[in-house]
Amino acid sequence: MSWHAVSGIAAGVIFSVSSGWYVLDIARSKVVVSIATFAVLALITVSQLVSLIAEHVWVVVPFTLVGAVANVLIIILSYKNKRIYFDWLDKVALLGAIAGLILWAYTKDAALNLYVLSAVTFVTFIPLVVKTFKNPSFETVKPWRLNLLASTFLLLSVNSIAAVVWVVPVRQFVCSVLINIAVGKAQKA
Repeated sequence: MSWHAVSGIAAGVIFSVSSGWYVLDIARSKVVVSIATFAVLALITVSQLVSLIAEHVWVVVPFTLVGAVANVLIIILSYKNKRIYFDWLDKVALLGAIAGLILWAYTKDAALNLYVLSAVTFVTFIPLVVKTFKNPSFETVKPWRLNLLASTFLLLSVNSIAAVVWVVPVRQFVCSVLINIAVGKAQKA
């Protein structure tokens, strides 16, 4: 088995633990999230999953599948907090996700959807990072630290210089680093 395959498996396993822990933290009301933000993330993740399969980028598929399931569970569990606010960045992200799907349908190129979704995910993560800086009690540290470890392994699973192969792992790693900086600063405050 290649180093890239082992890294992909490690990323999926660690991300499963990280996501499960985060979902449990939401169920225990240790983390407060917006349903709208995670609904947009769920749409992005499912669209990304289908695009990855269409592009045969298999090493990222398990990671993305875990993310899709976690996002749906987060939406269900966070409903009890009634935090449904749909701020302007959520609207931009939703429009971007729809634009990616339209672009894919028009060009028949799933890779274009992956590129658009990667940009949109950055936009979607901005409120999460800002929220964490402003309200450190809304996030828990350990799931995000595990997420960073999983994201590092996902980055190490890249086995090609083709953008379609590395765009999701790089985006995932950068988003994880940003939220971990916010969580770290929030912890020190």
